Amino acid sequence: MNKAKPNIIFICADQWRGDCLGFYKNQHPVMTPHLNQLAREGRNYPSAYADCPICMPQRLTMLTGRTGSSLGVISNFMSGPRPDIDEHTTISAILGAAGYHTQAVGKMHFYPDRARWGFDNVVLHPNDYVNFLEENGYGGAYRGHGLGGNEVYPGVFPAPEKYYHTNWIVEESIRFLDRRDPDRPFFLSVVFEAPHSPFDPPAPYDRFYDNFSIPEPAVSEWSRSGDCPCEFISRTLSGNYDDLSPEAILEARRKYYGQITNIDYQLGRLFGALKTRGLDDNTTIVFTSDHGELLGDHGVFAKYCFLEGAARVPLIIRPAVSTGLKLPDLNGPVMTADIVPTLLETAGIACPEQADGRSLLNEDSWDRIICGETAGSAFAVDSEYKYIYYVNGGVEQLFKPENDPDDMHNLINQPGIVDAHIRLKTALISYLGKYGSDKIDNGSPVRKDEAINEEWFRKNNPAACRGPMRFGSGY
Repeated sequence: MNKAKPNIIFICADQWRGDCLGFYKNQHPVMTPHLNQLAREGRNYPSAYADCPICMPQRLTMLTGRTGSSLGVISNFMSGPRPDIDEHTTISAILGAAGYHTQAVGKMHFYPDRARWGFDNVVLHPNDYVNFLEENGYGGAYRGHGLGGNEVYPGVFPAPEKYYHTNWIVEESIRFLDRRDPDRPFFLSVVFEAPHSPFDPPAPYDRFYDNFSIPEPAVSEWSRSGDCPCEFISRTLSGNYDDLSPEAILEARRKYYGQITNIDYQLGRLFGALKTRGLDDNTTIVFTSDHGELLGDHGVFAKYCFLEGAARVPLIIRPAVSTGLKLPDLNGPVMTADIVPTLLETAGIACPEQADGRSLLNEDSWDRIICGETAGSAFAVDSEYKYIYYVNGGVEQLFKPENDPDDMHNLINQPGIVDAHIRLKTALISYLGKYGSDKIDNGSPVRKDEAINEEWFRKNNPAACRGPMRFGSGY
């Protein structure tokens, strides 16, 4: 086997906002010393986006380099046949065929959940993790506080820190470093459940931010007016977010930050394990997320839309020192589909032609418009503006992210930016038409006008899950 090929570690956190990195020194007072250092050793991408900011579509994008539209997967919890994907074209399978020992640890969120998608082995959260808790006398600790996986009230993990899923995922990843085939390069995929809700860091991380000034959610004029897209109204109702007091929201944010710092500190253990085993200089490391978390911005939590808090993700890439590769120092929009082509190029391996992403080693990756869609909305973004279209109501939004990182000012009706509006809308129509999206009809965006039944949304709260979890069944 070719030992000269770099090892690769792909790290993905679930629901980590793109602006929640310590080196930004913005309103989010997060402490991320190890990711700060990783960014200084490699390259940080401040305008990285998820083309479909939802968990399961992004898992497939990060395996294939294809967008949700291209895959035909723009929602969670598929039922029936898996997407029409040749498993030989996943990055895990491609690297395996090139001689890599491949391992995945953590929240894969595949369908079915035990699918390997080309990996030699998968250590799975929550299935294997809850069995680990059972074996160590903490059965029922996962979600043992009673909060479900999409509930946003603050909580605390009801067991010692060493049994928290973040710590377990890192421990299993370090264990792989000692169990791997030493005659092969390795590809290790590390996927955390945190900082996805419930916001339940273990002690002492639950108190880390008690003495910090916690920012209140961004609340725009458009979200409080008749210009508010129906999507946000229905999500507020279905999640009962308006039941949350301002104090509860700030406390939820504290706990979210605590989960972030817990991940960062645990990554310090993983990076230290690479150093002590002499693997660091020959290992390419990527850190990203599948989507962000709105944390109450504009009245909603979670993701599913193209506001910055939801669609923008962290992306840090540090090529292995041994490769001598340098990433171009350019600014512009990139997307999670770019990760697969980039990693394959760092390993000197050709990327499948059907990939939608571009290698970030190439400077021509920057002059482009990135597009994407969810079930209810779609977006296009370039180096200056971001355009969003909502099917229900046909609402349009136009933002300038560099000057407006919280999407406070909808510029759609402002004079002087008609060209940007037309440019991005035209690009989005072309993109959706290419993949046969139902949001386009005869070359024009589809508009629906569906009334919001408040009583129905209130009763049918998809976040109203309950714990505790036992034996890995369900979310």
